[in-house]
Amino acid sequence: MSTKTVRPGKTAATDEWLARKLIEAGFGGADCDFPKCTNARVPRTEGKSGTPTKFCVQHNNPRDRQRAYRARKALQKEQAARPAPVPVQTAVARAVREEQVLASLLPRVLTALETVQQGQQAGADTVAVAAHIQDVTTTAQQQVQDAEQARAEAVEQAEQSAATAEQARAEEAAAVLEAACALGETGAAYARASEAVVAHAALDVEHQALRAAHEEEKTSHRQLAEQHETLTGAHAQLTAEHEDLVGAHGRLQGEVESLRGRVSEQSEALTQLQRRHEENLSALAAAQTENTGLTSRLQELQSHQGELESKNSALTARLDQVHTEQRRELTALREELVAARRSSTATDSPQDLGEACTSATGVQAGETASGVGPDEVDGGRRRPVSMVDLGRHAGSSWALVLYDDETDSRWFLLRDGERAGSVEPEYPGYGTSRAGWSAHTANLMPVKPSGAKHFTGRDKAAAALIRDCVRRAPSPAAQVTAAHSFTVLDDDTRTALVAAVIPLATASAPRWAKLPATVRGAALSTALRIPTEDDLQQLAGLEAKTLGRSKDAQQLLAALQCLRLDDEQEAAQDDGPVDLGTIGGREWRLEPDPHSTGGFRVLVDGADIGAVAPGWGRKSHTVRWSAEHRRRALGRGPSYPDRDAAVRAVTGAEAVWVPLPELDDDAFRRIPAWQRSNLYGAAGRIDLRRGRLAQLQPGAYRRELHQAIGQARRSATTMIRGQHLAVLLDAAREDLGSPSSGPAQRLYDAIRVVREGFVAPPSDS
Repeated sequence: MSTKTVRPGKTAATDEWLARKLIEAGFGGADCDFPKCTNARVPRTEGKSGTPTKFCVQHNNPRDRQRAYRARKALQKEQAARPAPVPVQTAVARAVREEQVLASLLPRVLTALETVQQGQQAGADTVAVAAHIQDVTTTAQQQVQDAEQARAEAVEQAEQSAATAEQARAEEAAAVLEAACALGETGAAYARASEAVVAHAALDVEHQALRAAHEEEKTSHRQLAEQHETLTGAHAQLTAEHEDLVGAHGRLQGEVESLRGRVSEQSEALTQLQRRHEENLSALAAAQTENTGLTSRLQELQSHQGELESKNSALTARLDQVHTEQRRELTALREELVAARRSSTATDSPQDLGEACTSATGVQAGETASGVGPDEVDGGRRRPVSMVDLGRHAGSSWALVLYDDETDSRWFLLRDGERAGSVEPEYPGYGTSRAGWSAHTANLMPVKPSGAKHFTGRDKAAAALIRDCVRRAPSPAAQVTAAHSFTVLDDDTRTALVAAVIPLATASAPRWAKLPATVRGAALSTALRIPTEDDLQQLAGLEAKTLGRSKDAQQLLAALQCLRLDDEQEAAQDDGPVDLGTIGGREWRLEPDPHSTGGFRVLVDGADIGAVAPGWGRKSHTVRWSAEHRRRALGRGPSYPDRDAAVRAVTGAEAVWVPLPELDDDAFRRIPAWQRSNLYGAAGRIDLRRGRLAQLQPGAYRRELHQAIGQARRSATTMIRGQHLAVLLDAAREDLGSPSSGPAQRLYDAIRVVREGFVAPPSDS
C-alpha cells in the first residue's frame, strides 16, 4: 500500500522571486551605485574578506564601474561649479528631493505589502500542511490499526500461510517509513512557517516606520507648500517692483543718452580748445625763436645803420622816380587797352595778345619791380603757358606763372599782377635728379628755408616767398581793385571761376589761341583775381560755339554762369521792391534778397514766408528760378522758367498751408502716447553735430531747432515746451538732413503725424 502527498512548502522555498523580494525587504544590502539602478548589491561571498562590491550582478563589471565613476565625477564637477542657491531655491530643491525620495520609497512599500500578503498566504499554507499532517497521521493510525488487525489475522492465519505473514510485515514497514517521512516534512514546513511569521513581523515594523516617515514628509511638504505660496506672492511683488524699476531705467537711459551727447559735444569743444592752445603755444615758441633771430639781426643792422642811411636815401629817390614813371605808364596803358577793346573787331596777333596781357596786369611780363626788363626776348613779350592760383593772403591775390621762353622752369610769383619774386628748381653739379627749389624776391634777394639749403617742393618755396612778401606793403602801382561783380562773389565761386579761366588765359587748347587778345587779356586778369567790369562782360559774352565742346570749355561755361544776368533780372534789381497786390485777401510784396544775387524775399502782410532766386541747371545754361516756402524747397532745384512762375508756386503753397494753433506747455500732454514714443525714438537717432543740421542758417533758427530736438530726445522723462514744439512741428524736411538720410526721414514722418493732430484739414476752397 502506497500514498502520494502534495508539499507546497517546498515550492515556496524554491521560488526565486519570493526569495529576492525577501532580500529587498530587509535582508538585502544597499542599492547598486550604477546611475538609475535600484537593484541590490552583490552580497559578500562567505569566507571571503575585503570590501564588498557596490554594484549589482548586472553592473558588476569593469566597463559599468568606469561609467559610474565618470558620472560621479561629472556630478561632483557640476555641483562644484554651480553657484550657491539662495534660501528660496534651497527650500524648493529640498521639497523636490523629498518628493523624489517619497516616490522612490513607494515601490518598496508596495513590495513590502506584497511580501506581507505572501507571508499571510504562506501562513494559510501552513494550516493546510497541519491539516495534511493530521490526515496523514490519521491515515497512519488507521493503517497501524489495519496492520494490527492484519497481523492478528496473520497470526491467526500464520498457520495457514507463511507467505501471508511476510507480506503483512512488509506493508507495516512501509507504512512506518512513510509516516516518518510525513513527520519530517511536517517539521520542515513548521520551521518555514515560523520564519515567515518572523519576516512578516519585521515587515510590519518597517511598514509602520515608513508610514510614520511618510506622515512627517507630508507635514513637511505642506509646510513647504505654504512657504512656496508666500514666496510666490513675494516674487510677484518683486516682479512688479522690477517692472517699475525697468521703466525708471528706460527714462534714466534716455537722460543718459542726452547727457552723453552733451558730454561728447563738450569733449569735442575741449579737444578743440586744447588743440588751439597747443597751436598757440607752438606759434608762441616759433615767434619767440623768430624774435631771437630778429633781435640778433637787428643788432647787426644797427651796426651798419650809418652806412645804409646814405644808400637808403639814394634808393628812395630812385624808387620814387620809378613809381612815378610806372604810374604814368600804367595810366597810358589802361587808356590804350580801353581804346583797343572798343575798336578791336578782328582776330589779333600774338604780339597784341602779349601787350593786352601786360596792360591787364599793370606790369610788363618781363619787367621787375625796379623797372628793369631783363626778361625780354627778341624785343617781344612772353606769353604764360601755365598758371597756379594761390588764392588771397594778406589782402592780396597771389599766383605762380610759367612763361613760354623759360627753359629753366622758373616760375614767377605775382602779387596783384605785379612780380613779387620767383621760384626755380635747383640741380646738383652731377646727375639729373633735382636737389630742391630755391626762392628769390623781386630784388633778387634769396629766401632760405630753416635748417636746409633748398626747399623740398615748389609750393613750399612759394609759401615762404609769400610770407616774406607780406611783411612789406605792396607798391602803389600794384594796388589794383577788382570789379565789384567779382568781389561780391563768395570764395568758392571766385575760386571756381579762376580755375576755369586759367586754361583760357594760357591757351591750353589750340582753338583758344585764335581768340582775340582782349578776351585772352580778360581771362588773364580774371586768373590773377584783378578783373575789371569790361573783362567780366567780355567773358560773360562767350558762347559754347566759340569755346568748343571740350571738358575745359564746359567747365568754363558753367563757371561763367555766375556772371550772366538777363536784362529782366537787371531791370528787376533796378526797380527794387515789387508790389504784387492782393491775392486771396492778403497783401503780397517782393523785396530784394541781400543774400542772393537777383533774388527776392516773398512777404505776405509784412511777414517773410519764402524766397525766389535765379539759378542754372547742372546740364543747362538757361537761367531758371527756384522757389522756397517757409524753409521748404518747392520742386527740385531751379525748376521754374521765370520769376512769376516761381512766385505763383509760393502763393499756391501758402494757400494750402495751415498754421499751427497757439501751443502752450501742456500741448505736449495732449499728444497720444504712441506718437510721443515715435517722436522720442526718431529724435534719438539725429546727430546735431554733423550734416545739414550743423550748418543751418540763420544761427538763431538753428539754435531753436537744436533745442527742440534736444527736448524731444528727453521727452521720455520731461515734456517739450510749447515754443520749442511749435518750432519742431514747423521744421522743413530739408532742415532735418539730406534727402538720403533715413533718420531725418523718420523724424519728419513722426513730426508730420503729430502736426496733423493739431491742425484741421484744409478746406476745398
